[in-house]
Formats: sequence, C-alpha cells, structure tokens
Amino acid sequence: MIMGIGVGAACPVLLSAIGTNKFGKRTALVYLVNDMCAMIIGTILFYSANALLHFDFLNMSMSPVSIALMNTVYRVCAMLILLPFVKVIEKIVTFLVPGKEEEDDEDEDFELLEERFLAYPAIAINQCHRSIVMMAKSCRKNLFRSLALYGDYSEKTFNKIKNREKKVDKYEDKIEDYLISLTGKTLTEIQSRDVSEYLHCISDFERTGDYAYHIAKINKELHEKDVHFSSQAEYEVSVVETATKDILQTAIDAFENQNLTAAKHVEPLKDLISILCDELKMRHIQRLRDGICSLDQGMYFAELLNNLERTADHCSNVAVCLIEMASSDYNSHEYLSQYRREKTGEYATYFKEYDQKYRV
Repeated sequence: MIMGIGVGAACPVLLSAIGTNKFGKRTALVYLVNDMCAMIIGTILFYSANALLHFDFLNMSMSPVSIALMNTVYRVCAMLILLPFVKVIEKIVTFLVPGKEEEDDEDEDFELLEERFLAYPAIAINQCHRSIVMMAKSCRKNLFRSLALYGDYSEKTFNKIKNREKKVDKYEDKIEDYLISLTGKTLTEIQSRDVSEYLHCISDFERTGDYAYHIAKINKELHEKDVHFSSQAEYEVSVVETATKDILQTAIDAFENQNLTAAKHVEPLKDLISILCDELKMRHIQRLRDGICSLDQGMYFAELLNNLERTADHCSNVAVCLIEMASSDYNSHEYLSQYRREKTGEYATYFKEYDQKYRV
C-alpha cells in the first residue's frame, strides 16, 4: 500500500507538467521514475529477505504511528539506494522525453518563463533573472569564440556563433515581453525596481552579443582575404581583447550577484579601454604612414577596436544601472560625472590598477 501510494502521488506532479517545456516534463517524470524504481527494488529486496528470514512483524496489526514510521523508513532507504543512480534516472527521463540538445554541455534552454509564474511575481522575477544571466553568459561565450577565430578560423565555429546570436535575439524579445507582462501585476516596490533594472540591462547584454557576432564576421573576412595584422598590432589587439573579456565577465558577475562592488570596477575599466582604443588607432595610423601595415589591415584593425569599445560601453550601462537602482538615483550623467571627479576615490584606485594590468 505504501509503495502504491508513492507511485500514485506522482499523478498530480505529472498533470502539473502539462504545457511545460521538455525540462519541466522531465523534472515531473523523475518523480514517477524514482517511485517506480523504488517500488521494484524495494519489492525484490524485501520479499527476498522475508523468504530467508521470515519477518515476525508481518503478522502484527499496524497502528497509525507504525504506518507513518514504516513509510519514513521506506522513503529513506529508497533515497539511499537510488542516490548512486541519479545519472541513470536522468538518462531514463531524457529517453522518455526526447528533445534536440545543444552541442555545448553548458548551454541551457531559456525556457524558464512559464506563463503560470506570472501569478506569482516573486517566482516570475527570479526566473527572469536566471534567464537574463543565461543570455548574458551566451553572449560572453560568443565573444570568446569570436575573438578566437583570428588565426584559428573554423566555419563550424562561425556557424555556432551565428546560431547562438539568433537564439539570444529570440530570447531577448521573449524576456522583454515577459517583463512587460509583469508590470501589469501588483508588485512591491522592490519587485518594481527589479523589473525596471532587468528591462534596462537586457538590451545592453543583447548588444554585447551583436558586437561579438560583428567581430566574428570581421575575423571571417580576414581569413577569406588572407589578411593578417603585424606582430605589434596583434599584441595591441590582444591586450584590448583581454580587457574586454574582463569587463564583460565583471558586468555579468555584478548583475548575477547584484554585487555593487564589482559594478564599481566596470566604469574605470571602460574608460581605460576607450583610452587604449584611441591610442592604438593613432599608433596604427603611424604604421600605415611608415608602410608597415596596409590600408585593409588598418580598416579591419579600427573596426575591431570599435566593436570592442562598444562592448565595454554596454557593460558600463549595465553597471551604472545596478548602482543607480540600488540608490534609487536615475540620473546616469550626474552619477558618472561625480564618480569620475573622485580622482582620489574608488574610481582613481580601480583605474590605476587596470592601467597597470593592461599597459601596452
């Protein structure tokens, strides 16, 4: 009876999965598979042991307390027995609810935005936050792949970047629509602030993905035309690329963990990247005059730096938004002016650290 109740209890969970995505269906099905396996293993072990040992307590009349105790013991034993087989259960539910998987192990679906969560704003807002973080990390992955195409071009990698960019665009629209739907619900002041913050940040993260794709196209053209930068230009670009990876990672970490300390590191690094790009463009112009580099090289060099600089700009927008929302101050221009004027404060300290780290 106890084992049957466990299997029957899976029915409401399965019903709740109707209309969900493949991950929701698989999660619900785990409940049924777990109890079915526990029932089969429990039956085999218990009755095999009883055939050898002939348990005396089977002839006893059970009280409500003994039924509850037996149920608890059964559940604990089933959990301990099945714990080593978690991966096996995962494979079973994946087989029962098939679906096209992404080639990358860490690439997850953005289908976290169930319509039914809108009735519970706290849950819906949390799901939006998770979706935006996943989207931002996809943009980061695209940037890293795009930068790696120079000198190691692969059509397969380029197509991966292109497909991921389409996916990011699709889910940026979906998350935005979901957030707008949330604005029509009754929200607390903190929830309203979170929704506003997410609406501000989502487009900036999506734009970093656009620039990653632009960089991929630049590297594709460089490969097709067999154009290479000089060794000095390659070194200079690599410094800015590393700084851009750093600022994007910092912005994502600041958003994911709502870390204002990390957010305050973004603006000094953004300004340093801007200064570096201007300086390196002037150096490249001098190389053109000296005949070290060609016009094609100069055009692609400047375009690459522009995309890296714009990526940093959007990371700055995210960081400024986080700081503004935390202080309920929505004057971006005033905040940036005040922050940059603190030459002896945090800005100057962080700027000096990054200047030493990314000195060309």
